[in-house]
Order: sequence, then structure tokens, then C-alpha cells
Amino acid sequence: MEILVYIIRCIMMLIVTWTGIRIIGKKSLAETTSYDLAAILVLANIAAEPLVYKVTSKATLGIITVVITTAIIGLLSLNKFLYNLDTNPILLIADGKIIKKNLKKIRMNIPLLMSELRIKGYQNISDVEFAIVEPNGKLSVIPKSTARPIQPTDLAIATSPTQLSFPLIIDGQLNKKNWSYLNKDESWLKQQLQAFGIDKIEDVLLAQIDSTGQIHIYPQKKEIKIPEIV
Repeated sequence: MEILVYIIRCIMMLIVTWTGIRIIGKKSLAETTSYDLAAILVLANIAAEPLVYKVTSKATLGIITVVITTAIIGLLSLNKFLYNLDTNPILLIADGKIIKKNLKKIRMNIPLLMSELRIKGYQNISDVEFAIVEPNGKLSVIPKSTARPIQPTDLAIATSPTQLSFPLIIDGQLNKKNWSYLNKDESWLKQQLQAFGIDKIEDVLLAQIDSTGQIHIYPQKKEIKIPEIV
């Protein structure tokens, strides 16, 4: 009986903690603010208490308190006078020159900076116009005009507007909302399937239409040869 009660407490605290983190951590872990991360760490400690001291209600109240407090801080940060409540962007490189005092400020050494720049695709600091540590901890790199990739506008190439691909069938199920959006009907879709030699919608794993209007269909039970990876 004691084991069953312990299992139930574990499940309850998992659900409560999961709910709290879902409210706090809408962003990925790499994009959380410092107060979001602090709240998540506190939640983990509070959630573990009932598993040792058997006081589930107290821990639940603690989690609710942390979630509400973090939400209030997040709302305050939306005020224009408190935009930098968490931290300010920090400039590490300007015009191809390293700002050493800012490296010391965030406790980053030269090898680590070089590593981060290589991850971004830049081997030479002289190719970098600006390198900025953003409030979420990520490094933004703005290359010099001579080092950035060529853009279509540089070559005066006309480009089509960016559009999404829309699924029409997923695992044999029709997506009628997308049909309505695209002004298509079921008879049109069946004609497209017949062109691929497919008679039943149930035989389609995925069917989607891209931005050019082309249909891509992937059958359900088609055998695929795959290599062995060692």
C-alpha cells in the first residue's frame, strides 16, 4: 500500500510540475530568460519535496506561487520601461575588433568566442561586423558585407513570395480545413490520387501541396530499401 501511495504522489507531482513548466517555459531551454530558468530550477526542488517528506499539498502551493510570480515578472518585462529587466545585449565584436572588457563581463575567453563564431560559419574575426550576446544567451553574428552570403537582391533576381506547403491527407485521414483554405474539393483530390495510381484515400500516408501548386503523395505501404548503418 505504501508503494502505491508513493507512486500516486510521483504521478501527481509530475503532472503539477509539468503544468507549471508548460506555463513558464513556452520557449526552448536555450531561449529562456534568467528568471524563467531560475523558476524552473526552483520548481524542480519544490516538486521533489513530497517524494521525501510526503507533503503534496504544500509543494503544490509552492509551485503555484512560483508560476504566478514568474508570470508577473514576465508581464512586467513587457512594459517599455522594463524591457531590459532580464539583461541587455552585450557587444563582443565591433568592426572586426574584439571588445575585451565585455568578454570579461560575461566570462567568455577567446577560444570559446572563436568556437561560437565557427559554429555560426565564420573562421575569421575580421569577417565579422558585429557579434552580440543576446539576452537569451545566444550569440548573434552580423558579417561584413564582403563576407555575407550572396542574396537574390544582390543579383537583381526576382523571387516568388514565400508560401507554406499544406497537408491534404495525413495517415489516410482527410484534412478538409486545408481544402477549404485552398478552394479545393474531394473530387479534385481523387483525380490527383488517380494520377499517381492510387484509388483509396486510406492508402495515402501523406499528401501535400507545395507553394507552386504541385502535389506530393507518399503511399502507405510502399517498401523502401534502406542501407545498414554501422
